[in-house]
Amino acid sequence: MAAATAFDVSKQRIDWIDMAKGLTIILVVMEHTTAGVGVAIGHLPLLFGALAEFAKPFRMPLFFLVAGLFAYKALYGDLRKFIDGKIIHFAYFYLLWSVIQIGLKIAIPHASNWQVTYVDLLMIPIQPFAVLWFIYSLAMFFATMRLLRSARPIFVFFVALALYFANIETGWMLIDEFAWRFIWFVTGVYGAKQIFDLADWARARPLHAIGLATIMLACVATVVFSRLIDIRGLEMLMGVAGAGSAIALVSIAASANLGAPLAYVGRHSLYIFLSFFLPMAAMRTGLVRLGLDNGDVITLVTTIFAVVAPIVAYRLVVNTPLDFLFVRPDRCRLTSPRPHAPKIMVAAGD
Repeated sequence: MAAATAFDVSKQRIDWIDMAKGLTIILVVMEHTTAGVGVAIGHLPLLFGALAEFAKPFRMPLFFLVAGLFAYKALYGDLRKFIDGKIIHFAYFYLLWSVIQIGLKIAIPHASNWQVTYVDLLMIPIQPFAVLWFIYSLAMFFATMRLLRSARPIFVFFVALALYFANIETGWMLIDEFAWRFIWFVTGVYGAKQIFDLADWARARPLHAIGLATIMLACVATVVFSRLIDIRGLEMLMGVAGAGSAIALVSIAASANLGAPLAYVGRHSLYIFLSFFLPMAAMRTGLVRLGLDNGDVITLVTTIFAVVAPIVAYRLVVNTPLDFLFVRPDRCRLTSPRPHAPKIMVAAGD
């Protein structure tokens, strides 16, 4: 199967993976920060509001594409390791941080139209809370692909495509997000060879790749800001164009050794996904109370702080009694004990 080739590539060829994950988490934090700032000051920031809207068609598609690139080994490997690394792993962090987030929102007053109650705690198993839906969805994607591993790839792909175009809106996030996002994970699994080939081509012909990426991103901007993005087929095409452009550009940057900070963020992406909400809310609130009214400045400072703070928090608590916040304890594992210097990656589990 094509996806198997993803495990035969050299380190040099996959340096861009961490950069792609870093880009994704920064875009996610920026989008949530922009929305929060908009509520706080009464209007969306001009620059970051436009940037968040521009990135929306390809932000999560890129994430799930990358998550699927290295899924082959888990899908066709030992069942016990699969359950431990792709089900229990995600379930642990999902449940833990759902309780933390909901508990904090109940305990701490906040300016939001979204009222959080104890009912939200009871709904955790069936209705993901806030940004944590992506962890639940990843577990569902892995479980579904494991069950369908003997099916013909073309069948799985067209089922995923049909779900995407069904435009399902039940109001239940698990169902709706599964139908909307599954196609990107499937594409990452079955299209791994083609995606790595794209990255290789971009490194071999950087000027051509930059030119093509510029054109594709211009197409994304045109479709987004003309409101044609509401057409489902165009939305998918813009997801492909945006994600493909991002992969090409980060691959070029990685080959030129220009993306070390972004790659570092990518290697710590799970920590950020789990906990950025707290430093984001604290910094945004603090800047507004200080009287700062420039939405773009508030968003920029808050986004940087919300990306950096979780990494610092992880470094402070690792190998202390509090490291269960970011590292799954041995008692919550089916297989080998955790490594002494844990490295958790969203796409690969642990």
